Amino acid sequence: MWAAAGCYALAMSVLGTTLSLFLADAVGAGPGLIGLYFTGCAVVGIGINLATGWLSDRLSDRRTALASTALAGVAGALIFTGVREYAVVFATGAVLLSLNEAYISQLFAYVKEFADATDREVTPFSSAVRSIFSAGWVIGPPVGLFLLTHAGFGRMYTAAAALLLLTAVLGRWFLPALPPPPRPATSKRTTSRRSALRRLLTTVPPRSWLLLGSVTAANVANQMYLIAIALYVTKDLHLSASLVGLMAGACAALEIPLMITVGRLADRVGKVRVVAAALALAAIFFCLLPQADSAPALLALQVPNAVWIAVVTSIPMVVVQQEVPGGTGTVSALYSSTFPVAQLLAGAITGVVAAQAGYRSVFWICAALCAIAAVLVLFRIASHGAADDEPDSPKETAA
Repeated sequence: MWAAAGCYALAMSVLGTTLSLFLADAVGAGPGLIGLYFTGCAVVGIGINLATGWLSDRLSDRRTALASTALAGVAGALIFTGVREYAVVFATGAVLLSLNEAYISQLFAYVKEFADATDREVTPFSSAVRSIFSAGWVIGPPVGLFLLTHAGFGRMYTAAAALLLLTAVLGRWFLPALPPPPRPATSKRTTSRRSALRRLLTTVPPRSWLLLGSVTAANVANQMYLIAIALYVTKDLHLSASLVGLMAGACAALEIPLMITVGRLADRVGKVRVVAAALALAAIFFCLLPQADSAPALLALQVPNAVWIAVVTSIPMVVVQQEVPGGTGTVSALYSSTFPVAQLLAGAITGVVAAQAGYRSVFWICAALCAIAAVLVLFRIASHGAADDEPDSPKETAA
């Protein structure tokens, strides 16, 4: 499990930190087309992620879904090694890379089922697995940008494809087999995916919608940051692209101990309270970011960046899994759908703001979004009181 998560994290850290540069430098896309790419991919990704979650809950072995989504990434990365036409790049990202991104929700659905089957506590175990992703981001961005600088986009994406192929192999044949998850009960054989999704949405508690809304707002800010930061550093500040890799690596290195610590302490302190504090810190981070115009300042800001990301990318998912009834894969896919929704909004907002006011202005929008996210979580806490951090009992959930 750890090796599969690590290989996937390495590949996605390379893709995540270089995609904007690839679109700008190799494909020749301007800010508007870059924003359109992320927006269009997100629209398709929402449907793909939910469909993958629904189908995975009906498979006898979730490892099949893990391998399939990773193989989609292999195909997408190989296409990127030689194609420079915007339309082909757009279609590849929308279909193959969107399917590849569904790997994350499937992995954490597997993590929860594994924890349940082995009598482990879900929150710390999920945070520990999430820390492997951070470890991948320590190594991946510096190595990926080194390959980009010295070997070009082709070889860099070839290396990413090799990592994703290894991810598929490890996910399918080296993860422990688990008992088949309970299939959602249906009264008619003609029940469609749409009706199953509708039933899931109607069972989501109002407090979970507040949390999902806040996570979506925070993810919009994070996606805007990922889209803009490489171009901001290289185009606006005229600093080296390798600095972007160092920033990502430093942030990820800090996330690892933070995630492990948060996973152990969140149940004692209160998971939702910790999320609210992290979102407030995120707003402060994005307010400081436009003021930083040197490498030391940008690297120092990775400390608060790591703190809020360590919390928001691990704790809310556990809360949603505890609160929302339904198959683990479907609920995880519902949560993970906040990411393509965020990418949709982030692509559109970043493209417009960057074209009109520059990349520096993007970060002020990020600060406002994180402040809104913090307010939503505080409203949830105020509405539900101290019991808000307690998971629903099976009877309460069924009701």
